[in-house]
Formats: sequence, C-alpha cells, structure tokens
Amino acid sequence: MSAASAQSAAAPDGPKTLTFLTEEYPPFGFTKNGVVTGSSVDQIRAILAEIHQDYTLDIVPWARAFATAKADPATCIFTTAFLPERAAQFKWVLPLDVDALLLVGRSGGTALPRSIEAAKAFTIAVYNGDIGERIALAMGFQHLDSAPSVELSIKKLLAGRVDLVLITGKTFNELRSQDQPLEEVLKVESTRSGIACNPSVPDERIAAMQAVLDRMIADGTQAEIEQRYRISGN
Repeated sequence: MSAASAQSAAAPDGPKTLTFLTEEYPPFGFTKNGVVTGSSVDQIRAILAEIHQDYTLDIVPWARAFATAKADPATCIFTTAFLPERAAQFKWVLPLDVDALLLVGRSGGTALPRSIEAAKAFTIAVYNGDIGERIALAMGFQHLDSAPSVELSIKKLLAGRVDLVLITGKTFNELRSQDQPLEEVLKVESTRSGIACNPSVPDERIAAMQAVLDRMIADGTQAEIEQRYRISGN
C-alpha cells in the first residue's frame, strides 16, 4: 500500500482527530524531559505522520487509558497485549512489539524456580492490570504482589520484599542496561502487542495504520527504532 493510498484510506467518515493513550512503561512509552517518547511512541508517530492522521498522544495510568479506549469512539491505546478475551473488544493494529514475559530475580538471589509450578510457591511482583498480572492469574499464581508501576515492583524486588518480578523481556533488558542487579530466572509466555482502538474507529483508518506498520516491519524501520532504544529480542 503506497503512502498516497494510505492517506486516502485514512479519511473516511468519523472523528477527524484520534486520541492515543499509553502508560509510563519504558522502553515502550515514557516521559523524558517533559516529552513522551519510547519505541512504541516513535512507531505510532511515524505511522500517523505517513497517513496524515490528526491525533493527540498522552501518558495516563493504564486503567484509565483502557477504560477510555473502551468508552470513547475516537481513542486508541498502546502498547496493548493481544489476548483472546480482548480480541473482540477493540480493532487491532499489530504488532508494535513481540516479546516474552520473564520471571526476574535479584542477581545472586535464591529464588530460582525451574518450572511454572515451582514458581507458584514464591511471592511475585506484578504490575496492576498489566498482561503479566492477567497471565499469572490465568495460570493459577496465588502469591502475587500487585503494584501500580513497574518501578515500584522492581524496588520491592531489590529490597527483598518479594521473591521475583514478572516483566517483559525488553523491559528486563532495559533495566539491565541501567546496571540494575537483576537476572532472568524463567520464561513464562510469549507475547504480541499493538494498538487497540475503540470499535467505532473506521475500518479504513485501521487498515491504513496496519499497512504502514507492515511496511515498517518489512523494510527494517521497526527494528531500527527498537535498536535506538537498546531493545534486543528474547
């Protein structure tokens, strides 16, 4: 799909301006020097520039972002994990990110489960409302410590208040690049995340965004953006 056709596809009936909401979750979306940036944010801005879509973009708590996207016909959220129970709730543009969920411990720590079942005996920090918490609950984890941010979960881990933390592999790599004393213990699940839009967003706009994202993946633009934020795959 050419940029010209993407542009024409992005102008059907519907709201002229779309709202894109994300959360403070490095390296995908975060605030630096007062500016919202991150690997997913850069992809969103590139996509919307190419299809000439007017938009606003902001960081808010995840629960508020999710509720707004479900209620507001002109709102999309990212980087949103694609889960079976969410499939019909939104219109999707995928993938902004392919990753893994990891159980991570303190460097030199003694919490070293080698299976999912063994890990259930430990206290595990999760980010409230995040894909990690949802998957952990679905898998039957009972000793969960739910925190309002990834940063707080990491602080609890390093202070010895929890045994392990459940985070994405790319977030783990970002934390390790900051010399955080963390080590991977166990891979829990593979994940795929993208843009989740209210069902009222016109199909033509979804198709236009997907066409540009597909090209960005094919020509290496997505990989270049990820490298910019020192993300490596798992």
